Amino acid sequence: MLTIMEILFGTVTWSATFRLSTPIILTSVGGSFSKQTGTFCIAFECFMLSAAFFAAWGSYLSANPYIGALLAIVAGVILAAVFGVFVLHFNANPMIVSIALNFGSWAMTTLLLTKVFKVRGFFHSPKIVNFQPIDIPILRSIPYIHKVLNNQIILVYIAYISIFIGAIIMYQTPFGLRLRGIGINQVGAQTSGVNILKYRWIALIIMGVMSGLGGAYMPLSGLSMFSENMTAGRGFLAFAAILVGKGNPLKAAFIGMLFAYTNAITLTLTSFGVPTQLLQMLPFVVVILVLIISNLKNFSKNPIIDNQ
Repeated sequence: MLTIMEILFGTVTWSATFRLSTPIILTSVGGSFSKQTGTFCIAFECFMLSAAFFAAWGSYLSANPYIGALLAIVAGVILAAVFGVFVLHFNANPMIVSIALNFGSWAMTTLLLTKVFKVRGFFHSPKIVNFQPIDIPILRSIPYIHKVLNNQIILVYIAYISIFIGAIIMYQTPFGLRLRGIGINQVGAQTSGVNILKYRWIALIIMGVMSGLGGAYMPLSGLSMFSENMTAGRGFLAFAAILVGKGNPLKAAFIGMLFAYTNAITLTLTSFGVPTQLLQMLPFVVVILVLIISNLKNFSKNPIIDNQ
């Protein structure tokens, strides 16, 4: 049986953390761009679930996971565009649009599952070709790192590279400066000549691309399957990471890793006989705790009850 130290710091736990954090990090890095422009969106569950279906379908038809990932990106961009049309042009309530998209995507993918694959619940086939693990020679000689980081699929490496690229774009380029300026002071940005609508659309497209990749990870990471509600709340975890990280890709990714680490621990704790139902609650309990802790400063500055 595993010891507590092996569960907390073992290579199995940390390797699983890197894998499980990939869809959350990809989505939260993309969503951070939209967050910085002041566009409120919680439709990440929709983007990821729909992308997961089209990734499985594309890989099934072409026997190529890269084609599947490309279809997933297209699905993510189209649904982000639908969100953008309603919110940016028709001034619809983003909360209502997001909820409609989240529920609509569940119904749409369930319908497509029955129409395309002729099954209910889930579809598994070896024709859904997965991404293959990548062996990086330079990591072979590093004992601990080799087991944790080596032989992951390409989407894992893309996710962690995207964190730094996202942070550089956000904080080291004029483009990122304008994005942040829109979120901080929309009137001021408009007065200085920034095309707010254009930048919000670019941020939405980035969000769609990254959410599409996040959705593609699930069916193409070794499962060779798609199932109803396959994302199982990962879109909401990404949303929570964006909120806590305040649109900073580095902070959002760190929170995403924390959620994934908690999830990885729950997988190993099953060997101790802890009820599975309790373990499945753990990542979401961590979400609530992180949200509370991150807002303690605001509570002290803006007390809800006025003693006067």
